[in-house]
Amino acid sequence: MPKLKPSDLVKEIARLGINKTYGYYTGRTKIKITEIIAPEGPINFIRWDSRESETTATSGSISINQLSTAASVFSGKPNYPIHFDRLFSAGGNSRSAFESLLAYTPHFFICYPQRTNPYTSNLEKKLKHIMWCPDDKHELGSIGEKDYEQVISEIEFGTDFEKISVTQEMLNDEFDSIAAKKTHTQIQVALVKIGNAFNFHTYIARNDQSIPVGNTQLGKIEGVIQTLDVADILYKIESRRAALLIDCIWFTNDYNFIPAVIEVEHSTGVTSGLTRMLKFKQTIPSTDMTFTIVAPDELRNKVVSEANNIAFRKLKARFMPYSNVRFLYGMIQKFSVKDVEPNFVESFMEKIVE
Repeated sequence: MPKLKPSDLVKEIARLGINKTYGYYTGRTKIKITEIIAPEGPINFIRWDSRESETTATSGSISINQLSTAASVFSGKPNYPIHFDRLFSAGGNSRSAFESLLAYTPHFFICYPQRTNPYTSNLEKKLKHIMWCPDDKHELGSIGEKDYEQVISEIEFGTDFEKISVTQEMLNDEFDSIAAKKTHTQIQVALVKIGNAFNFHTYIARNDQSIPVGNTQLGKIEGVIQTLDVADILYKIESRRAALLIDCIWFTNDYNFIPAVIEVEHSTGVTSGLTRMLKFKQTIPSTDMTFTIVAPDELRNKVVSEANNIAFRKLKARFMPYSNVRFLYGMIQKFSVKDVEPNFVESFMEKIVE
């Protein structure tokens, strides 16, 4: 994945031309670049209300610091929505101008992702964000828009899921697109890192262990065990066989307990995951485990319905929305959380079967 430098942003914005008029994405403001100091800025401009004459324009400047900050943040989170108000603390008279000019360059797209309201927990799609998409582009001088289907949370800012490489050959009947499989893998990465904070060993489904993540593979991330033979609690070969394709299993550090058995679902249904967990439970019925379905927030009703099906009720499955996984992962990364009491994670898993 290429890294953005401040000079890259300056070059792209320079392609828009000096003294050419553009409009903000929303509102009536017009903007015109008046000077660009190469190679890393600043970028000077004027702006005015379109209902008035250009003679009423006020001047502004996109600073070297702003360009450096944006380059660093977008490089760390490609293909991910960034809220400019939050990035620059909603301050300065140049933030909106900077965002608008970026949106006119080919690899930046405007989007309105779903966000979890931290006060009501409701899903909202109101705030404008901007994404850097190095592998996609639109016409220079026009504003491109993109959909971002996943729910994001307030604490995710700065969270790094690393580059995940998925090809068409890696898909199966449970995934309808490469994007869906990437999201699935992203959640598995987060679950591994969350497990590390709780001093858990994490088993990842055998067929997912070879997926490239950053400079390694999913099955080789710190904290992941590549074989179930080390888990003494799974003393039956039938148990190890039944667990092979379960998305994520957490084991305590001594392998004597299984805090959670987790299936990560997307949009194609939850029955297959529940079925795998049920078959696993049937091989060690007396072992105490928490069975959890991790799925997009908007699939909660579907998960609740399936988990309460008479065939699966004995699992007493819990529901952990994607937003909770990302929130917990973001908190762990942001505050370097470690050595957490294991029962803490259960507060993020909703009981949905009585």
